[in-house]
Amino acid sequence: MPEHRRVYLHLGLQKTGTSYLQGVVLRNRDRLAAQGLDLVPASRRDAFALMLMVRERYNPERDPAWASEALERFTTQLASAPGTRALLSQESLAAARRPQARRLVEACGDREVHLLLTVRDLGRQLPSAWQQELKAGKTEEYGQFLRRLQRDQESGSGSHPWIQLDPARILGRWAGVVPAERVHVVTVPPRGSSPTLLLERFCRVLEVDPSGLVPQQTASNTSLGRVQAEVLRRVNDGLPPELRRRQVYGDVGKRFFASRVLADQDTTRILVPQELRDWCRRVAADQVGALSSAGYRIEGDLEDLRCRVEAFAEQDQVPTEGEVAAAAVISLVRILALRGEATQRRRERTASVRGVRARVRRLLGRGHEAGSWDISEES
Repeated sequence: MPEHRRVYLHLGLQKTGTSYLQGVVLRNRDRLAAQGLDLVPASRRDAFALMLMVRERYNPERDPAWASEALERFTTQLASAPGTRALLSQESLAAARRPQARRLVEACGDREVHLLLTVRDLGRQLPSAWQQELKAGKTEEYGQFLRRLQRDQESGSGSHPWIQLDPARILGRWAGVVPAERVHVVTVPPRGSSPTLLLERFCRVLEVDPSGLVPQQTASNTSLGRVQAEVLRRVNDGLPPELRRRQVYGDVGKRFFASRVLADQDTTRILVPQELRDWCRRVAADQVGALSSAGYRIEGDLEDLRCRVEAFAEQDQVPTEGEVAAAAVISLVRILALRGEATQRRRERTASVRGVRARVRRLLGRGHEAGSWDISEES
């Protein structure tokens, strides 16, 4: 198998800059192709469909029929991709079991498969993971969520979402499918680092030059503050189950209410309660030890996985009822403003169309009177 024909499988982890990195590569597909790197599949939608098939989560009653052929399309597209390297990026692949991992590797054909895992310290990862749960329609309170994750980790449970927060365990499921020397671990830099440092580390693994890449124009997968996250949690709790299904909630709950309404407010960063600091430190030490001894290629510094002191608060800063009410009112104002803007644009478009139609009718009328629009003679 030619060594120069590679495919990089970027598996996540979730909330490790994956949306940002995907946004950059999607925006710069042509520039990356000129450097020999093809994005396969070439859209988030197709990559998500591929993940559904790989992880056996496809449901014909709720997922579109075209998604059922995503794995076959991936094999065909990858085989015909002209570059020496290809990239698949889909963060939910991190939860793939070993048979599923083998299925994806087999779908890569004669390409040399490399794994790419982006990892981040628990001090930032835990609040982000809770937000991710809320943006999927869940309703668990922050304190309960943290205690559950601690129990799952200490008991060795592979339940969601801890299964996507343990890089050593995730890569262990790929052992025997992809050799350790083809596994690349990219650490997310600590707060205060250069805003392009994560992209630079990512690009070094892919052997591309990031200097000519055009950055995203808008932020992706924006974070919520503690109060706004609590508003989202309570709204989720009040929704009927049919509105929290993936097809509906993704557009209405996540991309509209969370990202356009709540994320637009002034926010306070969500911190981890001080009582979990020792546990986070122990977990981080275990992760650093496991990753450093496994023979993986490290891009960045595993010390980036150590939790910073500023990630912790004396206790969980549970929002007051007044804070929740104020954020809810601001949300309603924002929703009405967005609705008003949309209504105004719709009216302007309608008035414009009516104006054009009126002018056309006048022109047709004048033309008919002058005989210039009478086509009966030509016919």
